[in-house]
Amino acid sequence: MTSSAPSGSHAPLPRRLLFAFGFVSVPLATGGLPLVLYLTPYYAAASNMSLALIGAILAATRLADVLVDPLVGALSDRTPARYGRRGLWIAAGVPVMAGATLATFAPPSAAPGPAWLFWATGALYLGWSLITIPLNAWVAELSGDYHERSRLAGARAWGSVVGALLAILAPLVLATLAAAGVAAAAPTAPGSLQPMLTVLAWLTVALLLVSVPWLLRAVPQPAFADGAAPALLPGLGLIFANRAFRRLLLANIAAAIGWNSVNVLFMFFVTRCLGANEQQWPLVVLAYFVGQLLGTPLIVRLAPRFSKHRMLAVCSLVSIALFSGVLLLERGDYLWYAALNLVNGLLAPSINILGPSMAADVIDEDHLASGVQRGALFMALWAMTEKLAVALAAVLALGAAEAMGFDPAREDPASLLALKISFCAVPNLFFLLSVACIWRYPLDSARLAEIRAALRVRESRRLATMPAQGS
Repeated sequence: MTSSAPSGSHAPLPRRLLFAFGFVSVPLATGGLPLVLYLTPYYAAASNMSLALIGAILAATRLADVLVDPLVGALSDRTPARYGRRGLWIAAGVPVMAGATLATFAPPSAAPGPAWLFWATGALYLGWSLITIPLNAWVAELSGDYHERSRLAGARAWGSVVGALLAILAPLVLATLAAAGVAAAAPTAPGSLQPMLTVLAWLTVALLLVSVPWLLRAVPQPAFADGAAPALLPGLGLIFANRAFRRLLLANIAAAIGWNSVNVLFMFFVTRCLGANEQQWPLVVLAYFVGQLLGTPLIVRLAPRFSKHRMLAVCSLVSIALFSGVLLLERGDYLWYAALNLVNGLLAPSINILGPSMAADVIDEDHLASGVQRGALFMALWAMTEKLAVALAAVLALGAAEAMGFDPAREDPASLLALKISFCAVPNLFFLLSVACIWRYPLDSARLAEIRAALRVRESRRLATMPAQGS
């Protein structure tokens, strides 16, 4: 029988392990960001599908993905530890995500239809879930230290930023090559997103084939005592009974709605209110990700000096104050917005680092209460609610902007003022709700130390009784 003894050692994890753990997030971001930025315009142009039909198809695949997440989490938790409870599912996700990435962004047909879009993106989301849910649960299992978990989450955040930068820089590099006369880099038709999407698809596949074997070779698999996990629905009920998890989940949902409200209204704001053209608005996005690239190690270095929930709350409050500066911007001020985004990008990694790190602490609390390690099921719920928040953000942000008087068909001062106010007010409202949920968060470093000590005592007792049970 494998051991589930929580490690008492708080020695820092080696950097080579952190690098291998974080590098898997590079292809996840390289393949994930095009889903947000490029998928809809590509299929609208290539297939002549209406935006409404594309939106309905993507909504259907996202809904199916939300239903799949808890199932993936429960299966990962129930897999016998001797088979590699996390690594087995991550490895299974590689061919699914690799094939689906190529099918989605480099389809064999020049005019892919609705059925192709549905099955290709559905498979891509499935592969994504198979990799990310066990990977998120792994954070709680590689270290029991309160702050070391922030380093693990920080490694993943760093990989995500690097992957996002690759996805953003790829079109700029190809445009430069095309301008220099490289025919293979030129668009297949005026305004086409090919061959850029094909390049990103193959880059994602190559990075998956390198990063996942490296992860499985360099990072130790968690060892558990194989126990009987509760059925899926009773298990979900037990998880939602956890007070710390409820607070953390509500805070994360509110923050996710806030950030995705920014994403929904961003293009309207930057092009209508600031007047940025297609060469100017990418600088605003690039500045934000450069800020994240610099801010990730900064947040990781500062995190051990503070309680995670208070540091997250303070970073959110500072971000709210900074983001409110968009109300002062006028037409032509896109460089000022880029500067604001650069500074806000320094703080943005706090939620991607401290949130998952706090979720790992909650998994230990549940382990002590239930006697079963259900990390993947926790992280599946985490992912599921984030995906629902994305859909909710679109409804709330666009509905609020319209209610305030914004009309995309008009650019009169009243309509643009409504856009500016909604672009600022809707995200900040949800950021404040997130801070309110997290401010009195009950699970700090002292409480985690008590939980880890109790887990070690219980495991010692279990090991002491094993000879008697086997006689």
